Amino acid sequence: MIRELLAELGGARVFFAGIDDVAPIHAATGESDEVVDLDRDLLEPVAEPEQVREVLVLARTPADLRRVATLHKLLPQAGRVVVAVLDTPAAHPAPVPTPTPAHRWRSLTDLRVYQPRNRVWVVDASFSAPTPAGRTVTATARAFAGHRLDVIAAPAAAIAGVGAADWRPGDPNATPAEVTGPVPERVGAPGSDVVLRTIPAPDRIDLAPHGVQRDGTHPDGHAPTRTESAESASDAHHPQSPTLTAPHTDGSGAAAARSGAEGSGAAAGGKTADIDGLRADTPWGEEMSDTAHTDGSRSAAAWNGEVAAVEWAGEETPIERPTIQAVSWERLGRPGMTHSPLADPDVLGEPSMVPPVDERLVNPMGFVTTPSRGMASLAERDGRWSVVLDGKVVTTFAESGGVTDADVARLRQIRGVEVDWRHAHSGPLAAVRVLTGLAAAGVPLAAEAVPRWAGALGEEVIELIEGCPDLSDELRREEHSIRLRRAALRTHGVAARWEQLGAPAPAPPLTSVLLATRRTDMVSFALDQIARQRDVQLEVILALHGVPQGHPDVAPAIAAFEGPLTVYEADHQAVFGEVLNEAAARASGSFLLKMDDDDWYGPDFLSDLLLAHSYSGAQVVGTVPEFVYLSSIDVTVHRKQITEQITSFVAGGTILVERSAFQAIGGFRPLRRSVDTQFQEALQAAGGQIYRTHGLGYILRRGPAANHTWQEPIGTFLQRNRRQWRGFRPNALMELDGSPVR
Repeated sequence: MIRELLAELGGARVFFAGIDDVAPIHAATGESDEVVDLDRDLLEPVAEPEQVREVLVLARTPADLRRVATLHKLLPQAGRVVVAVLDTPAAHPAPVPTPTPAHRWRSLTDLRVYQPRNRVWVVDASFSAPTPAGRTVTATARAFAGHRLDVIAAPAAAIAGVGAADWRPGDPNATPAEVTGPVPERVGAPGSDVVLRTIPAPDRIDLAPHGVQRDGTHPDGHAPTRTESAESASDAHHPQSPTLTAPHTDGSGAAAARSGAEGSGAAAGGKTADIDGLRADTPWGEEMSDTAHTDGSRSAAAWNGEVAAVEWAGEETPIERPTIQAVSWERLGRPGMTHSPLADPDVLGEPSMVPPVDERLVNPMGFVTTPSRGMASLAERDGRWSVVLDGKVVTTFAESGGVTDADVARLRQIRGVEVDWRHAHSGPLAAVRVLTGLAAAGVPLAAEAVPRWAGALGEEVIELIEGCPDLSDELRREEHSIRLRRAALRTHGVAARWEQLGAPAPAPPLTSVLLATRRTDMVSFALDQIARQRDVQLEVILALHGVPQGHPDVAPAIAAFEGPLTVYEADHQAVFGEVLNEAAARASGSFLLKMDDDDWYGPDFLSDLLLAHSYSGAQVVGTVPEFVYLSSIDVTVHRKQITEQITSFVAGGTILVERSAFQAIGGFRPLRRSVDTQFQEALQAAGGQIYRTHGLGYILRRGPAANHTWQEPIGTFLQRNRRQWRGFRPNALMELDGSPVR
């Protein structure tokens, strides 16, 4: 496909990402300055955007395209822009771009979205006048992500250096800067609140510059020192610090050398530094001299071996991270590396040393609860980790260790992955990056004792991998997956990573729980379920439907509840939908959660819904009654359900909805029954999406049908079951009496 596109657009400026086999590109273009490898070439901003006739952007997967979107300001203007994604998982919708209103694409004359081959999508846009090519790229990346807002929580970031886009995937608001600074201004304001740059050979690592202001000073006004901004680096490296031992890839005990692909030296919409002087894979031990940019400007940097400083011209104090290639096993094993901070496991053991997981695309969506294939291994093939099953490679990960949505899709039918630490990926940080991506996607991982060099996984992830249960039991397997994905997403997601780098933590969202009940005997039980929720901010709107709050069963329950609680007494003649809407009118949260008064909720029920909202982008998140306790016959059933997907319906007692979406569709219909179904149909008719997350944090209680607004006979719940047990049998994640011990 690459050859066909290059033949059609023979004179186009070419940018590509995620493509390791560059031979077809260079065979078709020669060693042209018109070709830029965005993963390995240093592309920097220019004062005035360049204009070209055509631009071709090639990305291996939608996840790779999101890195290109981060760099969109560096692309030239063009009359025709073609974006091709070569390996798209089947679950992705057709990437039909939607122009942002501020731009409107007024000069657009033709737009074609087509699939020339299986898994390949091409967006071809033509304009009557030169238009920033980056707009087509960002709109296409947004389309692959379901047209959700491309936003990453504060701070506004500037990025500089090769591979810096890995730290802000899919962030079109990022400001690219030269590797030596300063950060360009934006609309009369500073271009960023914080700067992150990647360099091939840092002589010191800043782990978490907490408290540093936008101008580079501390709150008390003094300028930060290297020691202050690296307090968590164990007071700097010293000769007695433990050093890394590379895993054996051959019999000699030394890892095989892994070098990056050869680069071009392209000038583009942004300028590209001389590749011999600034490529990410420049050997540390080689002296680097000043080199000129291909556009004649000054060189971006000069290194003299491993300890040369890369000066920064701006007033900011950049956070510095090594390029992934800078910490390959081969380089860490070179003479003289003993005294490098990058050979110190305590430095590399910090999660903030690893680029974050792009959770918008690498997440639990598509998780398969009953896989059709067996256990696979994470084994070395040609210097990189591959997932190998029955001697065949299922997928091979990029040299950088970045896991893509296409990688994850290929692994969904695999029961689990065993890690072979003896033959690790191209380097310690790249290896950790592979594992964090797999864990965030919910791929069950198992391993022997995790080596010290992999400490950046984080303590919780390490504990889970080392304590992996028997994955042949499908329920234990899913419980392990859920714990693993929680830990990985909350430790290695983009927002979490930038908090670790010193960004202020955003205020957690407030969720208003809407609890409507007619049953006085269930008020205490229902409030206890809400009180179990942890790691969330919530308030309760208790709608007593024809019940006075002074009732002897109700008043003590209200008094015992310790959180924010608003009581609303609804007339007994009011219909159910009206009662819920009145409760919502009294809520102050940015999310509304409808809970039932007789169902069980695990302690992470709400936090899991909010987590699913963050990676799915759906306006409504909930689950289905996968576990049901049939109280009249004292039986617990585990039903066959498909979860972690965009769907058309979730259980009414699990509906978490954005307040803005709730208001946009007018809330619940004023009906006595079917309010949940009608609400979800209205949301979808308005263009909203519903996401169904896992069902292990919720147990539906089912008594006689007449006692429920959802009047389904008990026999329905005895069909299509995976398992059933006599008595009340909660799963381990419910953390209730009777739950299995982990």
